[in-house]
Amino acid sequence: MAITGVVLGGSGTFTEKPNGALQAGSVPAWSSTDTSVTLAPSGDGTSCVVSVAAADVNPSFPLTVTGVNSAGASISTTVTVPILPAPATGFDIEQSA
Repeated sequence: MAITGVVLGGSGTFTEKPNGALQAGSVPAWSSTDTSVTLAPSGDGTSCVVSVAAADVNPSFPLTVTGVNSAGASISTTVTVPILPAPATGFDIEQSA
């Protein structure tokens, strides 16, 4: 599935699927350098719920998952996740004349 983005002030669930074997007992770890993003990874590290603060001013955030492959080498992948504008919930009415 493609990365479509997370709505500002909302959350999205991301999953990882290794393209080979991981080291036994290796639990993938999720991270982001965007301090307005909160990560809640599953206990086994295969998924992560990412919440974006309503005040985040960035157009996107990096999401990284790291682990250890069956040969003992560290592996990681980073994707750029767009932050989508929040949908309208109504109208502001002002008098213009």
